[in-house]
Amino acid sequence: MSKTRTTKATVTFQDIEVTATKHRLWHVEAAGRSASAVFLDQALDRLLPRLTYDELDSLTVQLLIATTAEEPR
Repeated sequence: MSKTRTTKATVTFQDIEVTATKHRLWHVEAAGRSASAVFLDQALDRLLPRLTYDELDSLTVQLLIATTAEEPR
C-alpha cells in the first residue's frame, strides 16, 4: 500500500492565521472555521467568501509558496 504525502502550511493573511493541509483534498482552517475541496482556491472561497478575487489569488499563492517551502527535498 502506498503512502500519500500530507503537506501543511500556515500563513497570516489580513491578521488571520490560515492553515492549509493537502492530503487527498485541501483542508483549510481559519478563524475557527474550516472547509475542504479538491482545489485550494475552492476551499478558500468556501471558508472566506468575502475575499475579492485579488485577495483570494494572493492568499492562494502565499499558501502554495509556503507549502512548497515546507516540502522535504
